[in-house]
Amino acid sequence: MPTATGQAIREELLEWGITLMLGAATATAGGTNRIRDTIRLAGSALASTMYDDCWVRVTSGTGVDEISKVDYLDMDAGDLYVSPVFSGSVTSGATYEIYRPGVFPDDLDRARDEALTRYCSQWAVQPVSEIPNADYEDGVTSWTATDSTRTVASGVFPYEVWRSSILVTNSAANGRIASDSLYRRIGQKFYLYVPVSVRSGTATVIVRDVTGSTNIALTGTSTSTGRGWTGIEVTGEIPTGGGEIQVWLRGDEATAIVEWGPVNFHMQGQMRIQLPARVDSYKHVGRIYRAENFAQRGVNDEWGVEDLIDVPAVRRVPVNDAVMLRFPTPLRDQPYFFQERIFYDALSADYLTVAQRTTGDAATTLCPIDYVAAGTARVLAEWYMIKQPGEAQFWSSVGQSAQAWLDVWERRHGPRPEPIATRERTLSIPQLRV
Repeated sequence: MPTATGQAIREELLEWGITLMLGAATATAGGTNRIRDTIRLAGSALASTMYDDCWVRVTSGTGVDEISKVDYLDMDAGDLYVSPVFSGSVTSGATYEIYRPGVFPDDLDRARDEALTRYCSQWAVQPVSEIPNADYEDGVTSWTATDSTRTVASGVFPYEVWRSSILVTNSAANGRIASDSLYRRIGQKFYLYVPVSVRSGTATVIVRDVTGSTNIALTGTSTSTGRGWTGIEVTGEIPTGGGEIQVWLRGDEATAIVEWGPVNFHMQGQMRIQLPARVDSYKHVGRIYRAENFAQRGVNDEWGVEDLIDVPAVRRVPVNDAVMLRFPTPLRDQPYFFQERIFYDALSADYLTVAQRTTGDAATTLCPIDYVAAGTARVLAEWYMIKQPGEAQFWSSVGQSAQAWLDVWERRHGPRPEPIATRERTLSIPQLRV
């Protein structure tokens, strides 16, 4: 999917009448207080006051990402005078943007990032798991490294069933990463499945009895040496005297390099499971799946032939600030997944300095540019209905049009509305006795 830069998104606001002009200097200005453009800023049809109260932003060349306010236009010379002055004379070929009167340049970047994090989203398939940070969405948090280093990789194949993997490189034999502890009842049986791609050495899954300082006996093959993506699938039981457990993902050799996918882990017979804390609304949960014919060592060594089967009648229950899945029947010994509504990342951390603007301009997003541009216009309309009450009619029109197009692009690029069976229904037909 093509990426869009922060600058490209802002330039799209030209069609909304929020950006008034995208221009380029035709000659180096005669001072630091002006931009010279004899093509777009010169001519008898123009007026010296036409850009009054407008802000201008240099987007390339000397003074890039500096902003200033228009003083007046010299339409004879094609000079746009500004205050405060730029750090240097704007050179020939330097590009610039002029915005609607009263619209502050940094607000466009703020609105872009709010649109990405509030309006623009997509479905991502995530594991249903009791392991904290099982999908690595929170980075390396909750995975403690021993004799190894770990980094998170995003968007790797097979992206259909996860967004992130974790690459573990050993610095000594038996290097590993360990999950945070879980506390479960003695005698409970569990199921674990984890995709794995071994680049060097041997990969081993361990379920550790932290209480007893021993490894729990596992049923199934807990190791893999396969290059490319395969899977490790095991079951086990919480031992007597245990109760605190961790999942260890280990490379056996000192030279081992192993990439691990998300960890599917649940107790056998379990019928409810809490989703990660970041999922704070049931409206951000789509379909629930279970995987069949999944890649398993010695069973199926190829990706692309597994099936994701809809699990019907799963209830999405708000619990305080979290969401719990309640299944109508006990979970099988199979991996389960859920659709999560994922919003895009902001492109800037802040917007007040030249360096921060430059960072945001160069940053990229996978969000389709039409989608985020409509969202940006929608956010700006919300803000400027309040900031510019005298321009309420204009901003109301922008907001309505932006919302209409946002709905269009949402259907095309965002989470498609899908029918979800939230509970089983029993139909009763009254009978009349005669």
